Amino acid sequence: MNARQPLAFVVAVATLRCATSTPATREPVGAPAAPVLPAVAESAPAAVVVQPARDIEGALVLVEAGRVIQRERGEGGAADAIRTYREALAADPKCAAALWELGWSYQVQAELDQAVAAWDELKALEPGYPDLDRHYPVLLMRRDQARALAALPDPGVLPERETAPREGPTLTLKAVGDVNLGRAWPADRATLPANDARDLFVPFAEELKAADLTIGNLETVLADSGDSTKCGPKSTKCFSFRVPTSYAAALKEAGFDIMGIANNHAGDFGQEGRAATKQALDAVGIKYSGTIGDVASVEINGLRLALIAFSFGADVYSILDIPTAKRVVADLKRRHDLVVVSFHGGAEGADAGHVPKEVERFLGENRGDEYGFAHGVVDAGADLVVGHGPHRVRGVEIYKGRFIAYSLGNFCTYKMFGLAGALGVTAVLGVTLAANGVVTEARLVPGIIDQPGIPRPDPTGQAIKLVRDLSRQDFGDAVLDAAGHYQRSAPAAATASSP
Repeated sequence: MNARQPLAFVVAVATLRCATSTPATREPVGAPAAPVLPAVAESAPAAVVVQPARDIEGALVLVEAGRVIQRERGEGGAADAIRTYREALAADPKCAAALWELGWSYQVQAELDQAVAAWDELKALEPGYPDLDRHYPVLLMRRDQARALAALPDPGVLPERETAPREGPTLTLKAVGDVNLGRAWPADRATLPANDARDLFVPFAEELKAADLTIGNLETVLADSGDSTKCGPKSTKCFSFRVPTSYAAALKEAGFDIMGIANNHAGDFGQEGRAATKQALDAVGIKYSGTIGDVASVEINGLRLALIAFSFGADVYSILDIPTAKRVVADLKRRHDLVVVSFHGGAEGADAGHVPKEVERFLGENRGDEYGFAHGVVDAGADLVVGHGPHRVRGVEIYKGRFIAYSLGNFCTYKMFGLAGALGVTAVLGVTLAANGVVTEARLVPGIIDQPGIPRPDPTGQAIKLVRDLSRQDFGDAVLDAAGHYQRSAPAAATASSP
């Protein structure tokens, strides 16, 4: 998110009302008493200050009109909503509801300094305004995140990427797509695996552990309590995922070293849920990248590696803002030998197998331009790009010597998602990177997800066939052989010239 990246609009829940009085002022503690002036027999009449009349009812009508504009037109209605709230404040400068809504609409436009100014005025007018104490710190956090991104140095002209492997240490990585561990909320519809989710990973246990580093996308919150404000408890079409914090141990035992927690379910239980997830991963020694500022940094085989996760939505490094993504990656590359980018985006469903090389939308939401994003971050310094989000596998590509997997699909999804056809096909990707990030070898281990959502190796190799076909159709090269393997060709021997 940066100054141009809009935040999702949050519908205000406070009672629609304007302030009816100005908050009382207090003398500072220990302030000297005001001097007593001598009485005078006659004094000039005091000047009368005429306060403008407050049109409280008119202001409330305008506030409601602004709400309707914002609700019905979304991001495109923010500017008109702001003008309407300003008209409400002209009618009644003490209209707290107008200041509250003004702050939200400025956030929709990503004008975060103006949003803070509106809520600062609201705090001064009515400090106890409903929900202000809960949302105000989040707004400050988002403003500070935007400022940090805006302060990133301009990388200037990006250097050409080396496309031949450099001598030195190598690194093997394993990666999977979406890891969903069930649902604990609402309690009356909880669906959780036994044995604290450990059994989900048993069929692939050896494969996940056979690498210097194993990564996945954690598409759930790890928290032991809390209600979701994203979905109503009775909703059957909206999903909020939360599982016990004890499930973090299953991830560690399975072999995961880093989890991406930037996706459209990582924030299902608000900032409290995000914090609980990070604490649970910290407790078992799994690194993560999620909200802005969270970058996993490790040193393996003498190589410094950073993993950064991108997604759509608020509070995360945004797949929608490719110029800023390139600046972030270029900045990390200056401080690391290798940079791995994990991203969550694209349309969803069995029919979303192709990478369209343009912005994708799902249910009206901008889910990013995966192709432009992946190429952009490789240009800026990324050495491996791993995607997920469509809930099915997509094609792979080698671009400037770097491996791009556009979607590894679901990996495990305990009783949550449909698994028919391509939705139940999964894989574990293994890559070997040279010291400069050039891929020298890759292997796709195919899998199938059995009900109730447990992945197991697939001897029929459905994932390999799907990925090869999609890669050929979308990028002109299958990349993998029929066994799911890629091996970088050795350079041709130089031919001796004639004397």
